[in-house]
Amino acid sequence: MGLFQDQTSSLSEIKRLAALVTDPSRRGEIGSDQWPLAMIAYGLVTCNETGREEEGVTIYNMFQSRCAPDARRKCALQLAAFIRQRKGDGWRALLPFAMADEAPDIRRQSAFLIYTLAAPQPEERFPGIAGLANVICASPCPGQASMAPALDALMSLGDMRFAPYLSFISKNLPPGRLADLLAETEAIPTDLGCGWLLDILDEHPELCGFPPSPRSGEVNEWPGKIRAMGGFAPLEAIYPWGWPI
Repeated sequence: MGLFQDQTSSLSEIKRLAALVTDPSRRGEIGSDQWPLAMIAYGLVTCNETGREEEGVTIYNMFQSRCAPDARRKCALQLAAFIRQRKGDGWRALLPFAMADEAPDIRRQSAFLIYTLAAPQPEERFPGIAGLANVICASPCPGQASMAPALDALMSLGDMRFAPYLSFISKNLPPGRLADLLAETEAIPTDLGCGWLLDILDEHPELCGFPPSPRSGEVNEWPGKIRAMGGFAPLEAIYPWGWPI
């Protein structure tokens, strides 16, 4: 119970909220002040299950309609502590935060936590990165927010071992969605990100023509951004809890 030492609820209350939040017909019974613990309970009971992204986004949107950004950040950090205690197991508990929060900084922070906490598996060295790359390429769920902050977080890490995941994203996203996503990114320039963006322009030369952004109608400025990035020295990412070698 160390994760919930600031909560007065007992384990039975967590179990009760988990039952309510996973039952669509009973979610209305959750009080506004109970939603932070209910979101944590949902993460705990579904953290090792796949294919629940749409449900997670639906529940998260109910959660964030009742809770301020600070409360949502606190929930994400509490779940991150739980994942650390389990040595990287259960990282999917943070997916709804990375996919649906209306605040880009919370989505970016949650994606970063997923990338850096998910434990390597025999079949996948970086399961958190692979998982969010799949989310970025999938058709958006109803109520899902932009995945640009997740892409920002990945590009900003600057680790060249992640280049195949960026390549996977650019090869699997339709050009229109890719251009829209890139128009929203604000990543720190690194060798990883700059190299990938130049590869995109080789694969999709039409992006050099400065097409209008589908979302805003503004000019796509990515070629200029890439040239500007070339003037920066590569940044080395520091991982306090260590990447697998």
